[in-house]
Amino acid sequence: MSSDPSKRPWRRIRESLDTYEPEALATRLRDLLAPLQPMRSGGDAFRRGMLKLLKNQVQDLLSATLGPWYTESGLPLGNENLGGYCWCHSFFNQNPTPNLDVDANIRLMLEALERIRKYLYALDALFEAARERFLAARGDKSLQATVLAEALVQTVDLTAAETYCEEAWYQVAESAMDWCLDSLDVLVGESTQELMGTLFVFESWVTPPPEALRASAQRVAVAALNDDVTP
Repeated sequence: MSSDPSKRPWRRIRESLDTYEPEALATRLRDLLAPLQPMRSGGDAFRRGMLKLLKNQVQDLLSATLGPWYTESGLPLGNENLGGYCWCHSFFNQNPTPNLDVDANIRLMLEALERIRKYLYALDALFEAARERFLAARGDKSLQATVLAEALVQTVDLTAAETYCEEAWYQVAESAMDWCLDSLDVLVGESTQELMGTLFVFESWVTPPPEALRASAQRVAVAALNDDVTP
């Protein structure tokens, strides 16, 4: 975790989760996509490129209204790892037959957003439980290192399960580990950051070997707690 507050987004992410109002978002999306309603049977809107314009407007709306859980998590709608939504094949362009119904497409977006939020909420629960154990071990650096290592392992395991270790899933895991450190107020220096980059080398479509992951997490936890980083 960096000592720079701008690079420590977890608190902003978790605090923004409860501000999400899906019903209000659905109303705004329905208003935005209204031009497609009278055209859905003929498909003229799609041939004239209106979909691309509306897609950009939807993306702008989501970024402007959903807060840090959306804008700072690296998990926007249509990301490759979580949510199961693809702008090319989900936004009025499903296979084999596109669904041109506006409400049905809004439901797909909301369901994907909810899956992303479910993952972030699961991380929050994991982090809060770890934080409780971490604070209880104050004064015992060895025990704190064990707690931190376990939290890092659980973070990676959860992310691997939720992403199915699909292409570049490890990018989500790397962010989540940073959030884990952030949630425990553990500041890490450059040497520990380099150690994380060396030890936590994950592959697409491959679940990290449990023993190697646990050993790496323990080494990183010990190094992190021995860093002398000024907030």
